Amino acid sequence: MKTSEVFGVSNKQVASYIEREEVDTEFVKGLELNKHIIIFGASKQGKTALTNKHLQEDQFVRVNCAPQTTSIDIYKSILRQLDVEFEEERTERSSVETSAKALLKVKVKIPIFGSGEAGTEGEGKCEKENETKYTSIEYNLALPQDVSEILKAITFNKRIILENFHYLDEDIQKELAFHLRVFEDANILFIVLGIWREKNRLAQYNGDLQDRLIEIPVEPWTKVNFRKVAEIGENLLKVSLIQIIDDIILNSFDSIGVFQELCKESCLAGNVTETQIKEVHITEEHLDVAKTKKLDDYSGRHIRSIETFVEQRAKSSNEVPLYIAYYFIKHLFSLNFDSIQEGIKRPVLHEGIKSIHHRPNDVRASDISYFLHNIVATQVKKNIIPPLFDYDRSTRKLKIIDSTLYFFLRNANKDEVLEELDLPI
Repeated sequence: MKTSEVFGVSNKQVASYIEREEVDTEFVKGLELNKHIIIFGASKQGKTALTNKHLQEDQFVRVNCAPQTTSIDIYKSILRQLDVEFEEERTERSSVETSAKALLKVKVKIPIFGSGEAGTEGEGKCEKENETKYTSIEYNLALPQDVSEILKAITFNKRIILENFHYLDEDIQKELAFHLRVFEDANILFIVLGIWREKNRLAQYNGDLQDRLIEIPVEPWTKVNFRKVAEIGENLLKVSLIQIIDDIILNSFDSIGVFQELCKESCLAGNVTETQIKEVHITEEHLDVAKTKKLDDYSGRHIRSIETFVEQRAKSSNEVPLYIAYYFIKHLFSLNFDSIQEGIKRPVLHEGIKSIHHRPNDVRASDISYFLHNIVATQVKKNIIPPLFDYDRSTRKLKIIDSTLYFFLRNANKDEVLEELDLPI
């Protein structure tokens, strides 16, 4: 067995996957209930791996969301993957209609079971394909009720997985939160995967979803979990990580993705590319090589992301921006690591930014609130994917949601990073 099949972050299931009762067992129980499932947590914490472990490919339809994806795009993707034939019809939109009412009418070929002829294409013709008769019915893909009727007509009984839900525009997320309520009544069930750390994210958009969703946080990962993952990998590859396991856990910062990558790179540094005949001991020297490799891997993206994040241009010649993002990063870099991991309270962040700002009296609480409430949308708009930061409105804390950023902050030279940023004055 290859090392990359045992350890590491991959779209395929790695052999060192472990099941956790509070996560895997709850997910399996959730699949037996008629409820939507929300899987959330920081990046690279095992959300996709969880679905891959417990669902076969013929049990779900997966849609990968992107920043430009709309609800109609999602529904069209679902129908295409189910081989549902449909013809789009363009419709004119009046000026009083909102984007939410931008209707997309389609004619869908629906199979008719039982005897009798079926009219097709609205022309009264009879069509027979593989002994199944079809009829074309007009639906509106902007309406979840119509979409659910299409799926019920083809006896759809799979789960729909929405991957990277956090990439969607916030207005689309809110729209889908209301659509999910309609789909629940039709027993069309979704699994939503998103990078955030706050509970009840979708219920905040639609209070009617409260108690109607099963929420599964994939965090935290414990030291016991990490040791179990390592033990499985050791047995499969015939290696020993005993000399470095504590150091690997320390440098993983509760991220299974970082842990998996450090295990993989440490083994590769010890020339273990596949299962060994005789046990090989992986040493601190090998781990040092792995840490250097991962710092190089993570640094390029994080430095570019931070540079992009702090960029701000005046909207007019008379405007003098406050450059809140720049001072946020500067304040973040000054904090001790425990404070960063716990999350930063909004009032604490406000005072921290004011203390280093070149115009402290101009930094109002409302400026900080606006910055925090739009922080994910700003990152997505600037193509910072996955996002680095999110604001939990329920706890009023700003949190890091890219688990590799912790590793970067602990190991990178933050002073050098700050020196490379454009000063706002």
